Amino acid sequence: MYNGIGLTTPRGTGTSGHVVRNASALKSGQERGVAQSRHSKYSGERSHPRNKPVDKDILEHEQKRQVEIKCLELQDELEEKGLNDGEIGERVDQFRRQLLENINRLDLSGGRGIQAFEVQKLAAAKSKENHRMATALHVEDDYVEGAAFDRELQELKRQKRLLARELDPAATYVKKA
Repeated sequence: MYNGIGLTTPRGTGTSGHVVRNASALKSGQERGVAQSRHSKYSGERSHPRNKPVDKDILEHEQKRQVEIKCLELQDELEEKGLNDGEIGERVDQFRRQLLENINRLDLSGGRGIQAFEVQKLAAAKSKENHRMATALHVEDDYVEGAAFDRELQELKRQKRLLARELDPAATYVKKA
């Protein structure tokens, strides 16, 4: 027995007395009958959390928040110079309008890159990276994972290619990778 766990003596139990963990117990958050791995491509309806769509409203809000931070910094600088409140308000409003007009072209991150807590920015960057990779590898937009193993679908695609060749024999068809 160790720390009050297990048998005091293994005599008469038919075991060695060695304590092992219960690998069949469900961990918190798990359901019965659902694949254990989130990363498994056969996990049914569950998708990987990185495949969540990007929320444009959150990204837009973050950009507007950064604009307001820049405006507050300008306001603090102008107050330190000793300008009156009317002049400060006009300059800050003009600066805000200028930033909001060019909000998509500006880098308001301050050169620090994307932080780990900026989930929507990470998702947008990953989505952009995935799109670039799919374009580089000539992956079609209607690609479905595992479709290469569907014999009926492959036969249908083959028939379409043959029909296209018959209709336009002069065109050269290159098989996409």
